[in-house]
Amino acid sequence: SHKGWKATLSGTFIEDPHSDKKTALLNLEGFIPSDKQIFGSKYYGKMKWPETYRINVKSADVNNNIKIANSIPKNTIDKKDVSNSIGYSIGGNISVEGKTAGAGINASYNVQNTISYEQPDFRTIQRKDDANLASWDIKFVETKDGYNIDSYHAIYGNQLFMKSRLYNNGDKNFTDDRDLSTLISGGFSPNMALALTAPKNAKESVIIVEYQRFDNDYILNWET
Repeated sequence: SHKGWKATLSGTFIEDPHSDKKTALLNLEGFIPSDKQIFGSKYYGKMKWPETYRINVKSADVNNNIKIANSIPKNTIDKKDVSNSIGYSIGGNISVEGKTAGAGINASYNVQNTISYEQPDFRTIQRKDDANLASWDIKFVETKDGYNIDSYHAIYGNQLFMKSRLYNNGDKNFTDDRDLSTLISGGFSPNMALALTAPKNAKESVIIVEYQRFDNDYILNWET
């Protein structure tokens, strides 16, 4: 319902005679706009910016038969380029791989799903990875100049998104978009994947995808 927010869920369904369960590999792609905004006047400026993006994928099966068996990306990832693969092997084995040097399908998998996205100046933290909820935070860490939300200079204060120490026009002294992380200047393009398992006789399930964005304010005030 939010303008510009997009989520697309696609799946590969696996009927394996060597397993007592049905398995589906789901892929989530989408977009969450940053909604960065600047307010202010000559001596005061405020920049609203996204500090954290949160992605939740829930299994809402009323009988609690549909389980999230695995999800990616895994753990905490600080690299700019995030890449993980989740694969299914005949017999019901579901496994995960991190970013590898070689491209293409892993020969040991019968079905494979690979995800990738960029997160300059941010890190991915997997919050939850259980049978009913997979959840991730993509959280701001620091700028390419090494400034974070707690940085402090005795004269200039916090220079997180300050363009120039010598310029004092409040609402025009914020870092240019071209020098910001794309997750701040434009938005975040999530790409997550998960494996669902269900009894052989299961016919349908309910999957809920939730996006959240937690904003922060960066303020320049030359009047104080």
